[in-house]
Parts: sequence; structure tokens; C-alpha cells
Amino acid sequence: LHKCKIVSGQTLKKTRLYMNKWQHSFFSIFFLLFTYYVNSQPSYKKEVLEDMIRFNREMKSDRLIVSIKDTIITDVTFRGKPNDKFLIYSITKIFSGIAIGVLIDKKLIENPEVSVATFFEEWKNDTLKNKITIRHILQHTSGLSSTNGSQEIYPETDFVQFALESSIMTEPGQTFFYNNKAINLISGIVKKVTGQSLELFIKENVFIPLEINNYKWQTDKKGNTWAMDGLWLTANDLMKVGQMLCNFGEWNSKRILSESWCKMMFQIPLVNAMNGKYGYAMAIRSLPIQEKISITRKTIDTLNQLGLKTELVQKLQMLHKKDHYKYLELGLTLNQLFTTREMEEISSFASRQMIPLYTVQNGNFYIKHGGEYGLLITAFPKQKKVVVRYLGEKWGRKKKDDGTDNKYLIDDEIVNYMIGL
Repeated sequence: LHKCKIVSGQTLKKTRLYMNKWQHSFFSIFFLLFTYYVNSQPSYKKEVLEDMIRFNREMKSDRLIVSIKDTIITDVTFRGKPNDKFLIYSITKIFSGIAIGVLIDKKLIENPEVSVATFFEEWKNDTLKNKITIRHILQHTSGLSSTNGSQEIYPETDFVQFALESSIMTEPGQTFFYNNKAINLISGIVKKVTGQSLELFIKENVFIPLEINNYKWQTDKKGNTWAMDGLWLTANDLMKVGQMLCNFGEWNSKRILSESWCKMMFQIPLVNAMNGKYGYAMAIRSLPIQEKISITRKTIDTLNQLGLKTELVQKLQMLHKKDHYKYLELGLTLNQLFTTREMEEISSFASRQMIPLYTVQNGNFYIKHGGEYGLLITAFPKQKKVVVRYLGEKWGRKKKDDGTDNKYLIDDEIVNYMIGL
């Protein structure tokens, strides 16, 4: 016979109490995990997304990908194959800003105020060109002559040398003018600093950690990687770049760029009443209904402590007669308070210290860069939203009936869909 152990009522009571506590703990943990899971999932308006897809189909898009909180919520191939590469044209420029950030993060250059003449002897004795900094190149304020297009550049053997030989039209930092010619100097700077082409440098430091391997990048006859355009990427790989920028330099738990450099990249120049809205090789916009920016007291105090001229600090303090401004409003106020040279002096000082000058209230801004004919990447860092739209040349080249614009260019409409999503 088996011996039976008699369990007292006291023991049973303790056991039930223990079981109740265990069950309570289990359900508490389960509830917390479930709540975390639900909160981490992207929420969006399904009807807005469906309308966005319908509109892109009507507007001849080849590819449309939307991501929220690093999760792809739609990935549509209207024509071709999902991993077809497209020439992304001017979106290529984003990688110039990224490349300089990697160089700074690796301490291979000190900051964006390094003179371009540091790398090119022929500029050292030119009293205007030797004032041009890396920041000027990235923000399109170098003053070098250029047309908006690239047709004058394509026939050249050496794009970097062609930029070096450009005449200078205005003093550096005085005016914004989109410059395809000057941006190619970034390719030359990367080669001078690292001994690598811009393509190889980006491959090792950006593409490999982003798991991008299906790409092509054009070079000039001298072997220089084009910085102005020339990169072919799949839509999914460009999405990874947008997600990385949304996360201030991090992707899939890998740190690719420092957060401090990303914050610098998202700053636009003070000149032209801040109407250029172009950061370090990428366009920057604020959300239209929440366009509130300011140069904060904390920033001004920091600049003062680091040694910015007293008279410039005092003028900056006058901005606090009002809490917030719109971009153009702040730009016009700065124009009234400062000369363009004083604004450039402030910008240069802040850039040398790696201090973002202004702050967008609640982080309500977005990064937007378009390529020829209707290619687009837009990223909303605060909302963790990214959209990539590809449009092939067949439809992209078609003009409106009045001939004024590309018929299937829908950048603004896509941004509005993303805001409403």
C-alpha cells in the first residue's frame, strides 16, 4: 500500500494563497507585455492608407512603401519587380551629408567648419574660396557659380576638378543657391581624407550595416563617385535610410550615425530669410499646422559661455520678445537684427561647436528629398513615419497640358497623406 501524507488545512490554505499570488503575477506580467506589444504596434487610419494607394496607382507610381515605427504597413509594386533598382537622382545627395557625419564621428575631420581648401591646395591662396567650408557645400551656400541643372557637368571628365575651377559669385555663407556642381567636392574630400571613393566609404560604413547590397553608383571618367546624383537603389533599401534618419542615426539596433550629427543635418541656413529650407544635403520642412521654431535661451546661453561675441549674444536675446516663430518669420526677424555677415558668423560659431542653432517645437518637422520626375523620400522623426515613392522615367517625363510641370509629380499630396495617416 502507498503511504498517504495527510495535508493539514493550514498547508492547503498556504498553497492556495501561493497559487493565487502566482496567477496574479502571471496575469500582471502578461498584461504588461500585451500592453507593450499593442503600444509598440503602428496605429494609422486604414482609409487614408487605402486612398493613398489608390491615388498612387492613378498617378502612375511604380513603387510605394510606407513605414510607421520601423514596421512596413504597405509595400506596393504597381509595375516591375519589388527589387528593381531605380536611379534616385538628387536623393543621392543625402549620402554626402551622411558621409561627412561618419568622418566626424570617426574623428577624421573635426567639424563641418573645416575649410575645403584644407584638402585642395589650389584654393589656399584664393581669398574667397579659402573661406568655403564643408557646411557651405552641404547647405548650398558656397557662393560657387552653378546652374540648377547638371547638364553642364555630365560631359566633364573630372567632376571634382570642374567644381574646383568654378568661379565664385558671392561671399560664402551669404546666399542659398542649389548647387549640383559644388556638392561633387564631397566626393573629393572623402577620397582625400580616407583614400577611398565615396562609394566604397558609404558601402563600408552605411550600406553594409543597413544590409544594402543591390545598388549601382555612377562615376566620372576620372573614377570619382558622383555626389550630385547617380545612385541606383531599390525602394526597400532607400526605406532603410529613411528609417535610420527617423531614428537619429540608428537602424535595427545598429548605430550608423551619431545623434548629434543627425541633429546638425536637420538645420537649415539662416540666410535668405531661412527660405532655403535645406539642411546638410537634405531638405527640411516643418509640419504646416505646427510651424513653431525658436532659438532657445539655453542655446543662446551656451553660445555666450563658449565665447560668441557679446554684441551678437545681446541681439539674439532680443528674439525672446516672442516665444516662437515660423521659419520665414524668424528669418525676416534675423534679417532686421543682423547683417548677413553677422548671421554667417553666428552660424559658423555654432557649427564649429556642433550646436544646432534653432529648435522646432515638439520636434514637428520632416525630412523631404525628391529626385527627378517624382521620386521621393520623406521621413517624420517624431512620428517615426517614412514614405518612399518611385516613379519611372516613362511617366515621370510627361508634362502637364500647359507644359509647366511634370504631370505625375505628387510630392505635396504624398506629404499630406502621411500627415493624415
